[in-house]
Amino acid sequence: MSKRRILFLIPSLRGGGAERTLINLLHKINYDRYDIDLVVVSKIGHYINELPEEVGVRYLFKNNFLVRVLGFLQRTFNIEWFFKHKMSAIDKKYDVGISFLDSNYTDLLFYSDSIDKRVAFVHGSYLSHSNYEKLYKYDRYRKKMLVKRYSNLDGIYFVSHDSMSDFIELFGEFPEMGVVYNMIDRENVVRKSSLDSGIFDKTIFNFMAAGSLIPIKGFDRLIRASNIVRNNGYEFQVHIAGAGPEEKHLKQLIRDFELSDTVTLHGFVKNPYPMMKTSDVFVMSSVSEALPTVLCEAMILGVPTLVTNCSGCRGLVESGKYALMAEQDDRDYADKMMELMDDDQLRERLSEKSLERAELFDDKRILQSYYDIFDQTEN
Repeated sequence: MSKRRILFLIPSLRGGGAERTLINLLHKINYDRYDIDLVVVSKIGHYINELPEEVGVRYLFKNNFLVRVLGFLQRTFNIEWFFKHKMSAIDKKYDVGISFLDSNYTDLLFYSDSIDKRVAFVHGSYLSHSNYEKLYKYDRYRKKMLVKRYSNLDGIYFVSHDSMSDFIELFGEFPEMGVVYNMIDRENVVRKSSLDSGIFDKTIFNFMAAGSLIPIKGFDRLIRASNIVRNNGYEFQVHIAGAGPEEKHLKQLIRDFELSDTVTLHGFVKNPYPMMKTSDVFVMSSVSEALPTVLCEAMILGVPTLVTNCSGCRGLVESGKYALMAEQDDRDYADKMMELMDDDQLRERLSEKSLERAELFDDKRILQSYYDIFDQTEN
């Protein structure tokens, strides 16, 4: 029996949740059944060295600034020649091509005649994600996406029901749509969480957060809320693992509030799981999410969690059933932080709720969902 040939496409391998999910998936795939190749638009990211040796990798560009310029020209003026030239060089035939992180780069799947079926995965909530709002709220651009991209895909998949609902409100329904949860790789998360210990000073209360340092993650709110908590006389630490363009701004906020002894930016952490496991509470302050990978990982480790009321988080925790949920408000977020510090029983109950919710992320079931997509045949 011949192997099915699958092509993945992703903008980069930076340290985000979608990229980590792809790495997790690639390490789980049965390579006796599938021949997997990966096209990475820009050769940047912390996960470049974590790709399985069975995966054939092609990087389209090595200069990320050039990619950003070309992406702007493609998106704004329909100047597509550079990407078409790169994709036309791919002469291997594929049964399915998957844009793993839907964006304007999804269109690259249409620039190759070597792909039988084309699908996209949506990792964002388009109604509330600020970057997408600038583009998708305009009727002309939205209609262009409908005609040029989504109507021509053979499948559109989402990492959460919130994400799919947002998409349908903007673009309508399509014949082949579905929800496939992120591949978390729970065994790996548990194993890596035990590789180090003594991460935090356990004589003080430790909050931990993780994610790319970008505006949508709301780390500025976490810092402002921490200032409120500190001014109420609490002693605690906030640890933020992640890198990104907001680092300079966040460091300035920490200095402005004189929180250098309270809030620490750790940069990109290759193995954040010992920090996650030994924290007292895992916190998310996002403005928008689809399915937050780091929250899923914290729940697998049984860590009590605090989230904001936003798409993605709200659905995962069922509006407060599986985590404490704060409104998109600095004061309310600070109040919830203090509530968690004051109530040992609340934290114990939320730890149990995290483990209960983590049962949702069954690696075998999720992997089979991907296999069902891989095995699609022509109608």
